Amino acid sequence: MAGYAVLAYPWWVSLFFLLVAGHLTNICVTLYLHRSATHGGVRFHPVADHAMRFWLWLTTGMVTREWVAVHRKHHAFSDREGDPHSPAVEGFWHIVLGGVFFYQRAVRDRELLEKYGKGCPDDWVERNVYSRHSFAGILGVVPVCIYLFGVGLGLLVWTGLAIWMPILGNVINGIGHSLGYRNFDTKDESRNIYPFGFWIVGEELHNNHHADPRSATFRAQRWEFDIGWIYIRLLELLRLAEVVYARTLTASEFAARYYRDNLAGPLAERLDRAAAGVEGARAQAAAGLERARDGARAQLQQVRRGLDHARAGARTELEQARARLDQARDRASMVLDRAKVSVEQAGGPTRLPEGLEAGG
Repeated sequence: MAGYAVLAYPWWVSLFFLLVAGHLTNICVTLYLHRSATHGGVRFHPVADHAMRFWLWLTTGMVTREWVAVHRKHHAFSDREGDPHSPAVEGFWHIVLGGVFFYQRAVRDRELLEKYGKGCPDDWVERNVYSRHSFAGILGVVPVCIYLFGVGLGLLVWTGLAIWMPILGNVINGIGHSLGYRNFDTKDESRNIYPFGFWIVGEELHNNHHADPRSATFRAQRWEFDIGWIYIRLLELLRLAEVVYARTLTASEFAARYYRDNLAGPLAERLDRAAAGVEGARAQAAAGLERARDGARAQLQQVRRGLDHARAGARTELEQARARLDQARDRASMVLDRAKVSVEQAGGPTRLPEGLEAGG
């Protein structure tokens, strides 16, 4: 076959291909899925938007709405009960080695997707290709890898592409919430893994991101570097991107405004407690209303039973009264008949006793 295994030799070509393809995947994840679709810090031209969606379909099999929903819930419950993949809740090694399983468990929650997945693409290609056949793209890459690198090496390259994002996702969600330094005293355990955001395209600056999630740039200190932001500026120069919001304050200025003396943490805790109190009060009110409704329903049933009993008793008494009246009328008729007979036998005038004339 002409061109078969054309990239199999020398060996480093396959490694270079995997690194370049993986880096492109990282770019699409952080620029499109994370900074644009999830947080809205940047908008992309439809050409760039569709190109990144197509590449993610080919190399990851991830569905935009699922990734966005899980990440938004991660921010809503970061490192607390409810966080889909927190090492503080689930344990460090569970997330670093098996974070992808927590992600898969989260995307099976239809309520989560409905609540946190709003605003994601819903065009024809998303509904009929990317979401409906999410793994068709990455499976279709298998023959391409085999053709370029041969069977053995091609399958290795494809495996590297398939596990690229699960591995890096576990690193960000595990190490990024456990090890590293912090510029901002956020209420969660987010950390900057190291100050040079190149390998994971800026996601290494995880604490900076959690401090200001909507910012399209993750850099906060002068000596930090976010290559993802460089790519955004290049796309902006090409009129393929529009920055909606990017933090301009220095780290010290931003911390002084929003995180000084750890104001954000206690405030967030107070807000959480207030929200929990409101939720508890709502639940108690709902339970009280339900109990009151059940009590009213029970009382109504008792009243109904009482009315039925009273009506039955009244009906019985009325029947008894009618029976007594009938008996009295029968007795009066008998007395009248006897009186008539007595008068006739006595041969006297057929004058009825006073009081019986009217009855006759």
